[in-house]
Amino acid sequence: MKHLFSPTLSCLTHWARRWLTGRGATWRVALVLWLSHVPYLWLYYPGCWGFPDTESSVNHYFGYADFTTWLCGGTAAHPLCNHHPIVYTYLYGGLMRLGAWAGSVEVAVAAFLAVQAAVQAVLLAVGVVWMTRRLRTRATVVAVYALLPVFGMWSTLLLKDSVFALCTTALVLCLWRWARRMEGADTRRPWRLTVLTCGVLAAFMLSKNQCVYLVCLTALALPLLYGRRALLPAGLCVVWVAVYALFVGALPRMGVATSGPQEMLGTAFQQTARYVRYYPDEVRPEERAAIAAVLPYDSLAVLYDATNQDAVKFCYRRSATAAERRAYLRVWAAMGLRRPTCYAQSVWLGCRGYFVPTGHYTLFYPTHTYEAEHAALFPRRALWPSAPCGMAAWAGVPVVGWVVDMGFLIPLFVVCYVWAMWRRQRAVVLSFVPCALSVLVLVVSPVDGSFRYVMPIVWHLPLLCGAVCEARNRAQGRA
Repeated sequence: MKHLFSPTLSCLTHWARRWLTGRGATWRVALVLWLSHVPYLWLYYPGCWGFPDTESSVNHYFGYADFTTWLCGGTAAHPLCNHHPIVYTYLYGGLMRLGAWAGSVEVAVAAFLAVQAAVQAVLLAVGVVWMTRRLRTRATVVAVYALLPVFGMWSTLLLKDSVFALCTTALVLCLWRWARRMEGADTRRPWRLTVLTCGVLAAFMLSKNQCVYLVCLTALALPLLYGRRALLPAGLCVVWVAVYALFVGALPRMGVATSGPQEMLGTAFQQTARYVRYYPDEVRPEERAAIAAVLPYDSLAVLYDATNQDAVKFCYRRSATAAERRAYLRVWAAMGLRRPTCYAQSVWLGCRGYFVPTGHYTLFYPTHTYEAEHAALFPRRALWPSAPCGMAAWAGVPVVGWVVDMGFLIPLFVVCYVWAMWRRQRAVVLSFVPCALSVLVLVVSPVDGSFRYVMPIVWHLPLLCGAVCEARNRAQGRA
């Protein structure tokens, strides 16, 4: 048996060494990853873009107001808002207009997704080549990216979270280069890396509203891990946070309504709604008045959904003043002290699917047959309207389905990251700080079990595992 498989193994090893190492390895790896996504781009042609977030951005571009417009205080005459980052309004709306001008929106979307998949493949290939040296480790990481269907399926999404995941990859790579430089592995002048980091930080913060907070925490992590050597990259983070704050402050003057406080207070609102539903007799009259100033108190018990904050937080009264919000927060804290388990259950039930394998939440579902509110803006003709997915069936298989179950993959990421921290692999810890912070965001996620929110984490899980193994091998080699 050994002699039977030896020629095959030798051939595979020779092929892997030829393609995955040496000069030009980055481009060859990128080609392999991109080609592995092409079948999914064809199967779900022109792409999966029937998401409310994408539809909302396109609607605003063409002058149609929707629910997010009212949430941000906009009007029918001025529908632009930053509930979904304003950059997507012009990116996706401009893409639809370009497709209509060229004669085919479907072709324009398919071409955009192919380019997006190519950029993600190149970034991941750079990460694989930078973070893994041993052939076995590199080949394993590439094989996971190429063969696990979820990555190919995600390449078909015309969705802001796809761009967010791509920008996260770019930031991970920048942090890796800064870490290697601070460890003395790169002695070149940092001006190129500085310019690149500035561009990546700008794109990262524009890709999602929460990213400014992730950059702030990354700026804190840099000196904690590398001391004074990290002053330059940490300073860049601080500068671009200030620039982003100025940009958001200028949006109203440009006719763009900014996102309301309900997004930040979503978890608190959800906890209040649970308390009102299960312990209404314990709410005092003055507490009820404080809650009613910011939320429709009499409707909270009905609106409460343990796995989704939207029904409650979207009923926030935009007329509430800062003083009324402060009064509500004092009441919220007092109620939490009386019933801490109620608040804890509210948080847990809102994020349980991310941390416990259940088989109920899939990592992908096709949406190329979604019915838009303004159908003329979305003239989609799917090549295969009934294209199969199979992700739900796979996730439902006990144990075997864990491979595509976010409830298993997110804890696996946490274990790998904690291992890197315990082994003091500072370069790995720093590089994947944005992904680790995204895990914390899941705890206060507005929706339980949504694959959109795990994309920046799961996209980088194979890369993290490879980097951890490579750092362990280097440590053993030095020993």
